Amino acid sequence: MTIAKAKILIVDDVPANIRLLEAALTPDYEISATTAGREALEIVHGRESVPDLILLDIMMPGMDGYEVCRILKSDELTRHIPVIFITARTEEEEETKGLLLGAVDYITKPFSPAVVKARVNTHTELKRHRDRLERLNSRLRLEVTERRRSEDALKQLLKKQEMDIGLAKKMLHLINGTPPRYIPLSGSLLLFTEVLSVPCHAEGGDHYFVEYMPPNSRNKRGKTVLSLKDQSGHEVGCILRSIITDLIHKAVLNSNVSAAAEAVMTELNNEICYSEVFGKEDFITAIFAEIDHESLMLRFVSAGHPPFLLIRGDLVLSLPESGGPGTNIPIAVTGGPVYSAGEYLLREGDRLIFYTDGLIEMPLRNPKRIILTQETEVIVQDIIRRQEAEYHQNPVCSEIMYELLDRISDISDESIIPGAYGAGPKNTSADDVTLLCAEIENRNCFSQEVWKPADADDISENIKRLYEKIKIRWYQLGYESPELRLRLVMEESVLNAWQHGNKNDPEKTVTVRWRFGNDFHFEVADQGLGFDCRCVPDPTSSERFSEPGGRGIFMIRYFSDGVQWEDEGRRIVIFFRKNPDPSEKERVRRTEKLMNLWARDKIK
Repeated sequence: MTIAKAKILIVDDVPANIRLLEAALTPDYEISATTAGREALEIVHGRESVPDLILLDIMMPGMDGYEVCRILKSDELTRHIPVIFITARTEEEEETKGLLLGAVDYITKPFSPAVVKARVNTHTELKRHRDRLERLNSRLRLEVTERRRSEDALKQLLKKQEMDIGLAKKMLHLINGTPPRYIPLSGSLLLFTEVLSVPCHAEGGDHYFVEYMPPNSRNKRGKTVLSLKDQSGHEVGCILRSIITDLIHKAVLNSNVSAAAEAVMTELNNEICYSEVFGKEDFITAIFAEIDHESLMLRFVSAGHPPFLLIRGDLVLSLPESGGPGTNIPIAVTGGPVYSAGEYLLREGDRLIFYTDGLIEMPLRNPKRIILTQETEVIVQDIIRRQEAEYHQNPVCSEIMYELLDRISDISDESIIPGAYGAGPKNTSADDVTLLCAEIENRNCFSQEVWKPADADDISENIKRLYEKIKIRWYQLGYESPELRLRLVMEESVLNAWQHGNKNDPEKTVTVRWRFGNDFHFEVADQGLGFDCRCVPDPTSSERFSEPGGRGIFMIRYFSDGVQWEDEGRRIVIFFRKNPDPSEKERVRRTEKLMNLWARDKIK
């Protein structure tokens, strides 16, 4: 049987870009194109057969790509069409915005035909499998005979285990994405999240996602969903079951965004059990939690999963309590049971740590025991006391999470390393280990200085003085490379605000704010006219290589871990991670070494 070509709609106001994309994708796909956002919406809504994927330029006159994407994702008929943004490399800080709008990927200019073809192929294949799963789900409810045939086909796929492990893991990552690091709550509050996951095999049975569901017509208050699951087994079929589980979970979430946590988990369990895709020996333990953005009410459902930790000040609680609300049987054991939820009213400063049983079972081989709930609480309380004594502040959740893993690794004489440059993670224990932490932070708890510099020498002295002041705390809290990361970014961001924002006007102020939380946050605000931060030129592009503009912004992006603009471009918000990705940490180390060599050469 011949498989119909996937339909691709290209939206780009530059005809030359359209021709390049058409050349890369022809003749494998059925291509249509337009140079305007409004016309793209007319094409999508005016056809009986909608596109299978849209390649969407961000910067277009009239209606830009973000607005087109927002409209597509707000329409029930078009929200499931995958959107890949076409962007310049300088728009890295906008990636989170695009993904939150519903885009599945980015392709940067200039195009590499091989990369374009690979990305489009991945997402069209994923959509094809998603569409097939949706058709299966519909037929499961309507046609019992057809349902059995479809289930048998899926079970055979799991038994054969012919899917490439790397591809399966990429598909799971595409479905769940990278957890957002900061999520806006009510007022000045933010929800910080971070995940530390180290499988004991390349396949792994742990999977997770953090879903930001902003306020809209169907969900007026807004909520954030945190999901951590542990599939039984470690073979490649485990990842396939993870993909199916989270596809169904997200479908249930999106079909009724106002549904309570326990109703979502009940429907998820029933869908999985009735599909019969899972074998009799397969099951899932899970912790599913949702946080209401307005009230900060936490509702949680545990399905045979270890309790999670709630830390308030020096108090450490394990939830749900044994046999209490929110305690349920694992998923995929049997259909029909109604799951229950527990709840807890959170407040600013509260920290949460979720984990899989691989953490507490790490000592099974040596000294042949597991870490009990009460012992976990005692370890965390001791971590809090130690960090308070060392850092003179209430420790943040990410630091507690990393030290908790280190403490239990030491007890077990096991090696758990998230990853190293050029190599994969290392886990010598017998099970996957995953921890997911969250903390409610106040973004307005800043230290602040307001400067009105008279000239370049004056602002340079202010930068130097403030750098020396912050550097002391930077070192105390264990951050690294202050000269390369902190000082360089401070200088470039402040000078950019004074020179390009205030135009060197001595009557205008530069406001500098900073705070240490789970990350170090640094903000600079000017009193200029603002600018469109999406239009910052890329100094690494061939046409601008000899021009000075944009190099400061490029270095800020390069040496920090996150950058965004607010207040119409008058405020830059930058953050640095204390525990960056190991490959990023190595990149910074190598760059610092090269810059030191360059400096010595200049002295000679």
